[in-house]
Amino acid sequence: MRKAYIGLDIGGTKIEAVLARANRVLRSEEVRTPRNKQAFAKGLFRLVEKVSHGEKFHGIGLSCAGWIDRKEGIILSSPNIKFLHGMELVKIIREKFRVHAALENDANCFLRGEHAFGAARGKKNVVAFTLGTGVGGAIMIENKLLHGTRASAGELGHMTIAYPASVGTVESLASSHFFEKFKLGGALDIQRAAEAGNKKAKAIYAAMGRYLGVAMANVVNIFDPELIILGGGISRGYKLFLPSALAEMKKHTLSSLRFLPPVRVSKLKHAGALGATTLL
Repeated sequence: MRKAYIGLDIGGTKIEAVLARANRVLRSEEVRTPRNKQAFAKGLFRLVEKVSHGEKFHGIGLSCAGWIDRKEGIILSSPNIKFLHGMELVKIIREKFRVHAALENDANCFLRGEHAFGAARGKKNVVAFTLGTGVGGAIMIENKLLHGTRASAGELGHMTIAYPASVGTVESLASSHFFEKFKLGGALDIQRAAEAGNKKAKAIYAAMGRYLGVAMANVVNIFDPELIILGGGISRGYKLFLPSALAEMKKHTLSSLRFLPPVRVSKLKHAGALGATTLL
């Protein structure tokens, strides 16, 4: 029988856990992310015990937003979970459960999950955007994730695509932050309004799509990927922004239309947590 592994995807709002064997999810659980370091560790331990449900597992893969020291298993900084700064998470997990553990950035885990189990299977060159509270990014070149000199490569959300730079990053123009400025509620409220035919809401999504299209054109020109894949909560409204994003991408890419990579929206459940299991 193949070994079972646990994958944990740690986000600012929730922590998602899966118990998986090969490409099959045996069980999944989630909890709200605790708001302090002590409660976080205890909550993580309980989540692992709950999702394992007494079944033996052979390792725990960890996905977390932020700047990660993969070699030492340390969260150097995390934008939405400040109390995790400097946490030796792999050491804590190993000491508690006595199994192998590994840690990686959440966007990289998302792409790992898609590459192993989802839309990017069989692809060698892929770029991923995760659209949510912020914008994360991951880049795969010839089947290898790009980490860079200081393990901070792939921060696609921090590309500047409009002036001034302080408000012109991809993150400020294609995440939940973008929708908040219109005072019509959150991204989901505006999505519902747009789907109901509200012209202003539809125009907001179309504008967001154009900004994303510029960002996608940049990565096409630089990396020439086979596929661009989108994930995160904002991506669920793809019918509202993807047409304008594709049109804008076409305007700014050097390749002719027949060479543009397809853009796919993730359909893989638990992509980040599953990607974390591939670290083991």
